[in-house]
Amino acid sequence: MSEIIERPLDSVVVSPSSNEGVQNGNQFSLNRILNSILVFSLAGVLFYAIATFSSDYRRIFHAIALFPIADLGIVLSLVTVGWLIRGWRFHYYLVNIGERVPFVYSTMAFLSGFALTGTPGKVGEAMKGVFLKRDYGVSVTRVVGVVVVERLMDLFGVLILGSFSLLFFPGWRNMFLALAGVVVAGGIFLCMEKIYRPILEAMSRLPFVSWVAVKTLRILLSGKDLMKPRIFVVGLVVSVIAWAMEAISLFIVMKGFGLQGTLTEANFVYCFSTILGALSMLPGGIGGTEASMIGLFSYLGISYSDGLPAVILIRLCTLWYAIFAGMALSFYLLTSKRRCKVM
Repeated sequence: MSEIIERPLDSVVVSPSSNEGVQNGNQFSLNRILNSILVFSLAGVLFYAIATFSSDYRRIFHAIALFPIADLGIVLSLVTVGWLIRGWRFHYYLVNIGERVPFVYSTMAFLSGFALTGTPGKVGEAMKGVFLKRDYGVSVTRVVGVVVVERLMDLFGVLILGSFSLLFFPGWRNMFLALAGVVVAGGIFLCMEKIYRPILEAMSRLPFVSWVAVKTLRILLSGKDLMKPRIFVVGLVVSVIAWAMEAISLFIVMKGFGLQGTLTEANFVYCFSTILGALSMLPGGIGGTEASMIGLFSYLGISYSDGLPAVILIRLCTLWYAIFAGMALSFYLLTSKRRCKVM
């Protein structure tokens, strides 16, 4: 069994002459991306339509149309810089598992994963492994392990940010701590190889679950390699900085709509709703994230009709902006001519 788990990646050679197979694979991957985005977009449009028309939709559209363009530019810039910082972290993780991929390419691959952000828990972002496998021979399973650690680090970073504001929301403290407990438990489990390895190795001997057990163990071991103290601290610092930019973006959106609230309060609203949306496992956190924001706005004395435009705009500038940026980069990588021979 250990030979199966620790086996090095076989040499991958993609022949330039196999254009038909590559084109069919690309078409299949592109169709999957488009279908996923279409379904998620329709669900999102339906959700926002219901939320909007249950309020004064004319007032909401009017408020969004009058939002300051300069503020919108700042928000989009902050969000984009946050992505690039997290893209550097993704490259850093690849380096630390022994994969040699150029920084620019690994960053593009990271951003392409945003095309499938609208999947439960953002697991669809693991599709970036397809590009890394095709062009640099990186095992998709190892990339999935990196994605697992990325999600954990994102949640840890948001938890740390949210804890700075926890004192201002005493009524939400217990729920926040409960969510924090779930995230911390996930991180601890990833490091407990002595517990999950014997179980998964035993399952690998069963005919119907062997493949799943082997893949799961490889993913967990790849993730565990990135939980070493130095790598953990670097990933955590990056997460705090990147997600702080989105929390600041919410504050700018609130001010742009003339809503009351401090940066500390906006920080907690964004962090709490992000964690709840992620742990809900709903596609893109849609529904759970928005409902949490509205609930916390209400706690701050902001009415549903006043708060909804801010919620819609910040989600357009984060979730939906990410999906379409990821789609553009996915299309570029799918149609690019680059093919690498991996020795």
